[in-house]
Amino acid sequence: MTKQSFIIIAALAFVFGIGTVTASAQGQVLKADIPFEFTVGKKTLPAGEYLVKLPETAGAQVVSFTKADGEGYGMTLTNQVSSKGAEVQNGLVFVKSGDRYFLYQVHNGREIGQQVVRYGSISATTLARQTVALKPAKS
Repeated sequence: MTKQSFIIIAALAFVFGIGTVTASAQGQVLKADIPFEFTVGKKTLPAGEYLVKLPETAGAQVVSFTKADGEGYGMTLTNQVSSKGAEVQNGLVFVKSGDRYFLYQVHNGREIGQQVVRYGSISATTLARQTVALKPAKS
């Protein structure tokens, strides 16, 4: 095998390896019909149907919401949280302060869910809660 052939094969292996890592890092996309206006990160979004993109791996990750009609987008940084004892095993948990709802947790049927970083210290009795189910997004 010549040096040039080896370099070409190594370059192709690198490119295909990066593509595999990128695809696995894209995460899971689910659908939620949220019946109220809510805040994700610093953005307030209207009620409606959303595609919710969850990270593939646990740890500090971004969860994003895209309105199904493309008219709204928001995202927030989350940390992993145990889904054991969660209010919903496959859905979104919002906290309500006054008349506003804020994304608090996301659980997708796995042992580990995601919790919005800035609400890490909220206790179960601090604020009113609202849950919304997650469904598979059609490809």
